[in-house]
Order: sequence, then structure tokens, then C-alpha cells
Amino acid sequence: MATTFGDASVAVDIKGLYAAYQRHPVLEDINLQFPAGKWTAIVGPNGAGKSTLFHVLTGSMKPLRGSVRAFGEPISAHRKAGHIAYMAQREAIEWDFPVSVWETVMGGRYGHMRHDPLWRRLLPSRWYAPRHAEAVREALKAVDMLGLAERPIGALSGGQKKRVLLARALAQQASILLLDEPLAGVDPPSERLILNVLAREREAGRTVIMVTHDMPGARRHVDHVVLINRFIRGVGTPNDMLSDAKLAELAVSSIEQSANDMKVAEATSYMAAQG
Repeated sequence: MATTFGDASVAVDIKGLYAAYQRHPVLEDINLQFPAGKWTAIVGPNGAGKSTLFHVLTGSMKPLRGSVRAFGEPISAHRKAGHIAYMAQREAIEWDFPVSVWETVMGGRYGHMRHDPLWRRLLPSRWYAPRHAEAVREALKAVDMLGLAERPIGALSGGQKKRVLLARALAQQASILLLDEPLAGVDPPSERLILNVLAREREAGRTVIMVTHDMPGARRHVDHVVLINRFIRGVGTPNDMLSDAKLAELAVSSIEQSANDMKVAEATSYMAAQG
């Protein structure tokens, strides 16, 4: 049976999803819908498959089987159209590379630049179409980093780096925002700012899907919560899903899952040794 959020319109619809790394299952029988224009938090222990789910949604990983659709169409069409923005937990950025905050956020516009004439794309960034500069400016203003636009990214604090990465996602002007641990390692002022920015994005009609370990922040801000540990363990309101009892169930599922995995590994090793 599919896990749904009532009758809300659906931004992302996942059916029968299975995913694995080197034949080790990470996600199994995922049937889930994310409501459009809402803020959903995905909660689970380390190794539960949260980041893997995002890798499937962004197309960087192919599932073993199952389907993923966005707004009723294959999600690949929306990725190609730039409707999905992703802020990874660990970005593959050389923070010591001599590039500015502005240039880093401008990287979020590259997908949109595919629609520009080739001659304009070959020019220096100051000659890009004005709409790209405006999108970057608005994104930096949203995260209170416009005043540091020319600063090298290597000179930023941890919280400021997170703000820049969020700005790069915002600059894509996507209808779906995927954020993997956007609050990890940030200072309290940056945490408050990021949560407020995401609240504004939801109010603007965007779908926000966030992996988080910040239970207080999720209780205060999000609309729905998905509990996951290889399987879907629960879906509902923050009050229901983030109760002490429900989180305790999630912790127990993690222990049981680890014990079962160990038994399977031991049995596989024994069978291999027997030839």
C-alpha cells in the first residue's frame, strides 16, 4: 500500500522503490508521496537510506526497480528542466580554490544557461543574461550573504558556507528543493536564518524536502515527517512522528535491522566458505 499524505496534490510519487550498493540493500519497498507546496522532513538513523533516496531523486543513482514521478511525469523530465534543486550534505567543492561567493552561487544557474545562445555562454560571467545575475543577487540577499559576494569561499565560516550552498540551490529557482542536512555544523544564527528561508520558500509555493537530525527545528517548522530506516517506518504530522514513543520505535528498528544484517552477512560468509 502506498504511503500518502491524504488528498494533497503530489509533487513526488515513489512506487516500489528498491536501491542497493554493491548488492547490499539500502532501500526496500519504498512507496511514498511528497505533497506539493509543503515542507517535509525525512528522519532516520545513520545508514537508513536518506541520502540514497536523494541520490535516486537527483538521478545520480539508479534504483534496482521502482518508479519515481514528479507532478505526474517521469522525474527525469523535471531534472532536465531544472525544476529540482539539490543541496548535498557534503558538496564536492574545493573550498581553497580562488573563487568568490558570487561565482559559486552563479554555478546554480548553469542549467538555465543551456537555453541561452551559445555566444553568450562563452562570454565572461559579467556578460551573462541579466536574469542570471538577478537570480544570484536575490538568492544571496535571502541568506544575508550579498555583502560578502566578492569574498573567496575559502575565507568563510562553516555557517556562511552552508548559506552559500543554500543560495546556490535557491538561485536555480526550482519548484522542488532537496536539502540533505542543511543545518549540520552551523551556528545558531545561521540555523535560524536557514529555517526562516525555507519557511519563506514553502510560503512561495515550493516543495521543500529536507533530511535532518534537528528534531526541535522539525517540530516547529515542517508540515510532515517521514521516518525511514531502509523501509518507511512512519509518515504523519511532526507531533505524531516526532513523539518520544515513535522515535524510540525508530531506534529499536535500527538495532533490529543491524542485528539482522549481521546474521545475513554471517550466513553468507559461511555458505561461501563451504563452497
